[in-house]
Amino acid sequence: MIPAFSAIIPIQRALAKTLSESLNTARSTLSGTIVVIESKAVKVVPFVLFGLLCVLFGVTVYIILPQALLNENPGVILNIFFLILGGLILGLTLLAANLRGFIEIIVTYLLLFWERKSMRTLIKKNLVAHKHTNKLTSIIYALTLGCVIFLCVALNLVIKTTEGGGLSSSWTQADIIVESNSSTRGTINQTENIDNVLSQYADDIKDFAYVTSSL
Repeated sequence: MIPAFSAIIPIQRALAKTLSESLNTARSTLSGTIVVIESKAVKVVPFVLFGLLCVLFGVTVYIILPQALLNENPGVILNIFFLILGGLILGLTLLAANLRGFIEIIVTYLLLFWERKSMRTLIKKNLVAHKHTNKLTSIIYALTLGCVIFLCVALNLVIKTTEGGGLSSSWTQADIIVESNSSTRGTINQTENIDNVLSQYADDIKDFAYVTSSL
């Protein structure tokens, strides 16, 4: 979906131009200086919505998460952790977008240290002229990379959980669990006692199984 959404803005810019502006190749469409005139009637609704969203996120983390931990509700805990990871990805994306200009200067000096100063200055001015396009590219790249890393970590976690807890997930739902940590001789005696219990309450026991200790 990210490449599909990223193609919307260039299409809107292309459709917003007239035919004469699109065919004019003598005049550059890029401008290093952009003047924005804002009116005094500032829209407060987006700021209020963002503030309410941040308050709701803080209430979820500081109130609902401890209650879910005390109540041992894994569904709510996993949902809150998912929200935290999503907020972390968005926060790192905004950080990458804000540090884009500083990173561009560092990369310019690292990769073009052998060039003349005038060439590096020209490249930096060119990057400033393309800052809006570079900002969108950095946001899309950061979101894509963050989603890929999140999916890889989640996949590895699921694989490890499946490999390590395949047996435990089946017997933890039993009504009664009997564990033995004694020696081999004691384990045999414990097994005999369990057999006596099974024979004594054969009519009441629906099903049973033996689970060995993890190697």
